[in-house]
Amino acid sequence: MKNEAHAVKHNYAKLFGAFSLTFLGDGLTLAAVPWLVSTLTTDTLYASITMTALRLPWLIFSLPVGVLIDRYSRKHMLVGAIFTRMLFLLMLTICIWGGWISIPLLALFMFGIGLSRVVFDSTVQTIIPQIVEEKKLEKANGQFTAGQLITSDILGVALGGFIITMHIVYPFAIDTVTAVLSLLLIIGLRGSFQPNITKAVQAQETSTATSKQQTTQEENKQQARPMKNWKREMWLGIRYIFQDQFLRGLAILSVTITLMFSMILVTQIFFVREVLQLEAYSFGILISIATFGSILGSQAVASMGKRWSSKQLILLSILAMGLLYGAVGLTSNAYLVGGLYFCAAFFIVVYNVVRSSILQRFVPNELLGRVGSVFRFLSFGISAIGTMLGGLLVRVSENFFDRLFSLQLPYLLLSVVYIVACLLVASKMRNVSEQQQQQSSIS
Repeated sequence: MKNEAHAVKHNYAKLFGAFSLTFLGDGLTLAAVPWLVSTLTTDTLYASITMTALRLPWLIFSLPVGVLIDRYSRKHMLVGAIFTRMLFLLMLTICIWGGWISIPLLALFMFGIGLSRVVFDSTVQTIIPQIVEEKKLEKANGQFTAGQLITSDILGVALGGFIITMHIVYPFAIDTVTAVLSLLLIIGLRGSFQPNITKAVQAQETSTATSKQQTTQEENKQQARPMKNWKREMWLGIRYIFQDQFLRGLAILSVTITLMFSMILVTQIFFVREVLQLEAYSFGILISIATFGSILGSQAVASMGKRWSSKQLILLSILAMGLLYGAVGLTSNAYLVGGLYFCAAFFIVVYNVVRSSILQRFVPNELLGRVGSVFRFLSFGISAIGTMLGGLLVRVSENFFDRLFSLQLPYLLLSVVYIVACLLVASKMRNVSEQQQQQSSIS
């Protein structure tokens, strides 16, 4: 038992370390890319191409990557993702240093880095339940969420802004180094992490001798089902969600929440500047306040799960977000908005962590990659539509209302939709079988 516990702890530490290093480097790169673009062009259309290239892989590859995750060693998937990221970052660094970088070339590199992120992010979510006990999933997911927020949104962005002043190439060079370190950590994971291996078998495998471990890995590879039909394998994940009432409702709910949240994100900067009358540095402080709320939520969700079920936490989070963002749309007080952003960010993370834990606990491990990829595909796809609708809503509403109210309208509309969604979900979840609710229960 000691060997098994040590192996699990060893794997968790290495996975978390690789995850944190990856997002630290990612924060540095994301902070440096806009500055690099500004040195190459003043055309906003060309500038938007690079960020579009970074997100495009989520729309193109989310579903196919889910199939691969459910068919091959998830450790190997992570190694391939990080190695790909490392290569693209190394080539990008060399091109910047040599003065050969251009917008089309930068967009190509961003597409490659975005593809590696699709594989890395999706695979990590499927490995966590293989090395963490079911009752500890919320705590683990909360720690990984906090790690991402701290390393990328706080440390990465802050350090990136400082390092850029030394030389524009340094953030990308450091990101390359973090990719190398992450690769070494992932290679050091003990076990094959085949999708059809249970946690008990995985723990037993990691505690055996090296020769036996290699034999077991070969046997597991032989036991894994071959990929006979790509489209059929991909549609299995979609069909699994569609045929299950609980997961189908959760998917619809996720689409609704993402759509409305994207609408306020695209108009947020104008709301801050014109309604709250804040400058750029104050906007940064406001976002930082929300980030700290997210971190607190990621750490509090495990203890909240001891008092409430998954269903109760989902409903509480949706209702709280609806009321909090509705209050944002009714005020122009920057201090009050800061407090509301902090609380809303807290419940955003609670909702996301609980949803991830439900999927990890409720979906069979051999389908988790595909089911998770469907949720990511819906989220990233609908976010593009939401941003467009948010801008359109403000433009159209200006024909009937003044500019300030038009900028507050997305928050008010979000509030109404979230509250209605909460009531609908509460009524629909009553029809979910008791067995399903128990399987998705945190406690």
